[in-house]
Amino acid sequence: LRKDYVQTVIMVIVTIVIVVVFWYGLRAAFRTEHPLLAVASGSMEPVLYKGDLILVQGVENALEIHVAPKGDNSPGDIIVFHKPTYPPDLIVHRAVGNGTDTSYYLITQGDANPGPDGWRVRESDIIGKYTGVKVPLLGHIALFFEPLQVKVAFILLWIVLLIILELVPLSREKVEESQTESKPL
Repeated sequence: LRKDYVQTVIMVIVTIVIVVVFWYGLRAAFRTEHPLLAVASGSMEPVLYKGDLILVQGVENALEIHVAPKGDNSPGDIIVFHKPTYPPDLIVHRAVGNGTDTSYYLITQGDANPGPDGWRVRESDIIGKYTGVKVPLLGHIALFFEPLQVKVAFILLWIVLLIILELVPLSREKVEESQTESKPL
């Protein structure tokens, strides 16, 4: 009984450790904080769709990013960057131009958008570039858990579920024990 509980706790801890090691391994291998990213809008259709999970490779500097106008024979790289007007948001758009004022910057545009974005993407905003590897629809799971409240509720639900799964066998064993004790021989 206690042995089952300990095995469950060990299994949960091992699973958490494996997930954390995998995540940090991906971050190190792809040189970026966000090696996997869920596409949050349809602005890159038909190349990327909302809910696609994409693999992102970090870049050392912005000069590693191929820039070309939309519709060019060799289109620019699809990059991931912090939205200049609201840095917590990550944007997935194509590099369609560049320039220099006080520093080097990129001009970006979603493939489904009629014109370039209304901001300049500085090198410090760049997370990385899309590797060409995607898993359709899997990103919807990450998008569902996007708000912090949903993450907390999900974790609490799992904790309650684990507790229930541990208590139900305990109560069944107690009932069975009491039934066997009360039976006359």
